[in-house]
Amino acid sequence: MNASQKPTTSDLYQLAGYPEPLEVESITLLRNYPLLDNLENTVNQGYSCIFNWSSMQYLFMSDSVKHILGYTSKSFLEKGLNFTLSIIHPEDMLKFKELHQTIFNYFYSIPAAQRPKIRFSYNLRVKTADNNYVHILRQSTFIRFSVDGKPTIESVHSTDITGFKHSNHINLTIHQLSDAGTYLLCHEQEFSEAQTKLTEREKQVLELVRLGYTTKEIAYHLYLAIETVKSHRKHIIAKTGACNMTAAVNMVNNKGQSQK
Repeated sequence: MNASQKPTTSDLYQLAGYPEPLEVESITLLRNYPLLDNLENTVNQGYSCIFNWSSMQYLFMSDSVKHILGYTSKSFLEKGLNFTLSIIHPEDMLKFKELHQTIFNYFYSIPAAQRPKIRFSYNLRVKTADNNYVHILRQSTFIRFSVDGKPTIESVHSTDITGFKHSNHINLTIHQLSDAGTYLLCHEQEFSEAQTKLTEREKQVLELVRLGYTTKEIAYHLYLAIETVKSHRKHIIAKTGACNMTAAVNMVNNKGQSQK
């Protein structure tokens, strides 16, 4: 599989083991999950959702998603997985298909009886409603399965780890619940960030930001239009995955120091 190919919902559907979409009245299943009461109380910790892989639909999204990302739960419930894929950082999307191939390869490599005990965790960058990027830790467990062992219902909890995450690498860990009630690490893998380099002009803009120049001053210094400088700033933020220019400066500086 070409790891640089951006996945579609159909790609993910096939990786999960479904040859073609199923006609499922999935939204009517929502009221059957007793864990929804717990998922609602996640405002300070993150947001939670329940996803139906057999129909590729969200059954539930906690209202606390607005507190973390700025979007309403209705946006996810009505627009579905395509909306989620559209707000993932472009560089992380280049690894998203390879990431899920690893997840489902592991899922289908173990006996069906063990699959409910597996927890998958990975980080990625997600664009907020105000066009910043935050680092999200996504932890999920499959809680319902088809008669032949395919995943149907996935319970997911996502946490904002922007204050702790400094690398743009995606790290996947797979844990299995032991008989003692603890999760044991079964698999760990890093998906390195795509090597998207800053252009020379973007480096110049970044350096002037580091020196304290305003957008207007940078435009004057580099003989550029103010809108052009603003465009460069947006590209720098997108390429670094930072939430703002100050964070971009810090990330580039830290990366440079670590390579010395």
